[in-house]
Amino acid sequence: MSHAAFRGTGRAAILAATLLAAGCQLGPRPVADDWAQPRGDWQVVAHRASDRAAMSPVDAQRHIGSVVRFGPGAVTSGADTCAKPSYIVNLVYAERYLYRQYGLHTRDLGLYRHQDVRVTEVFCEGRKWPRLGGHVVWVDAERGYAVRDGMWFELRRAAPPS
Repeated sequence: MSHAAFRGTGRAAILAATLLAAGCQLGPRPVADDWAQPRGDWQVVAHRASDRAAMSPVDAQRHIGSVVRFGPGAVTSGADTCAKPSYIVNLVYAERYLYRQYGLHTRDLGLYRHQDVRVTEVFCEGRKWPRLGGHVVWVDAERGYAVRDGMWFELRRAAPPS
């Protein structure tokens, strides 16, 4: 093998390894640490519809002011309760996740393009909990978006964990 061919093969290998490593960072990265678990009371302060919204703006407006309470022993959302919830938490690359799952861009939610978000899914008795708060995209420590029926409900911390 000539020196030029070896150098080209070496560069290709480095490029492939770099792309592989970058690709690993784009997919979901499970987080089991306690800091990642949702805790406390979160109030719905706003909503926005996606192109896939199955809920009317009038129905979405009824959730403004409601509280979702996350704890280790229960999750409550309005009159709905999930006793003994289990949480699946992943860090994901925001731009790719939002676009593939919802057709949104990070700018649509006021996020940075290369930002990670934490995604929480609540399971109750082994099944995904279908209530408001069952699927949340956390953008920082004080704000998240509960996704339900194609509607994005902005959550803000109402009370810290007890």
